[in-house]
Amino acid sequence: MIKKTWKRIKAYMNINVDHDIAVAENTKALRLLLLIGLLNSLLQMLLELAVYGKPGSEPILGGAVFLFFLAFSFMNWSDLKNGITTEMEVVILGMLLLIAFIDYLPGTKQSGFLFLILLVLLPSLILDRPWRILVLVLAAGIVAFFLNFRIEEETIRNANIIRIVSVSFLSGVFSSYYSHARIRAVHMRQSTLVVAEHDPLTGIYNRAGGIQLIRDCIQKKESGTFLIIDIDDFKLVNDRYGHQKGDDVLKQVAGILQSSFKQSDIVMRMGGDEFIIYAAGMVDYEVSRKRLEHLNQAIHKVVVDEKSGHYVTVSIGGAINDGSYPTYEALYKASDQYLYQTKAKGKDGYSLLGTSYKDAK
Repeated sequence: MIKKTWKRIKAYMNINVDHDIAVAENTKALRLLLLIGLLNSLLQMLLELAVYGKPGSEPILGGAVFLFFLAFSFMNWSDLKNGITTEMEVVILGMLLLIAFIDYLPGTKQSGFLFLILLVLLPSLILDRPWRILVLVLAAGIVAFFLNFRIEEETIRNANIIRIVSVSFLSGVFSSYYSHARIRAVHMRQSTLVVAEHDPLTGIYNRAGGIQLIRDCIQKKESGTFLIIDIDDFKLVNDRYGHQKGDDVLKQVAGILQSSFKQSDIVMRMGGDEFIIYAAGMVDYEVSRKRLEHLNQAIHKVVVDEKSGHYVTVSIGGAINDGSYPTYEALYKASDQYLYQTKAKGKDGYSLLGTSYKDAK
């Protein structure tokens, strides 16, 4: 019973999130946090100037610390071991300790509530494993606990001890739960996105998902080789051997296409027996030509009927995009023309356009 409970707690506290998503989420949160902190210090300084004629020490100290964190963040943006998540935790812990120091200064005559409020709110900004956020909350709470003993008023000191202990505990529970819930929500969104963007039969990108990614590459002027691949006489495979055999051929061809190109390349099923590939960075004509020769040889290993020796062949038409093609449609049109050239030459081969968009028209 105890072991099972401990395993569940470990699984709950160690749930992980994709690094790229954590970087994106925590980068936005960190920038917003630094901006709000800096603007708050400036506004407080202006109000104290208007009311008292001079700014107090708190906004000056706060502004200086926020400027330090801002400089620290940009100087070490990509150098920290665990990326932006660690950076986020360092900044938030620093802010909590700053507020704790201000709230529990020696000689203070009133309870400090700002630290307790921020102890609940700030950790919830981080997207990370729940146990790491729990450690951050407890670390800030422990420092505040000992700083509180610098307060001379015993009644205030005792009241603060109760508040710090209770709020630290509740904040740890809340932050861990909220982080776990956010990560689960991210996982669900990822799963939904994968289903929406991928072909259910072959597992590669479907028409909608693949085209959008290629459009993004073209918009960013990312060069590469665009390929349209048709399985030769696929209708005969379905008619002679049945749709189950046809589905098996599609899955095998899709697997070969994926393994023949880099994981970062875009491989999609356009529909039926048509596939499209965008191999980013592959702009050398000779390299592309050799890749297509190897691809054809690999696809010949897909056997439809062992008795007759009937194997699969494909026709390929492609164009090398040097970054000059303005749209997906222009790149598809150029490649489609060369696909028909391949079919006119007897299929089972490839035709590749190696010129820029201006020369291709």
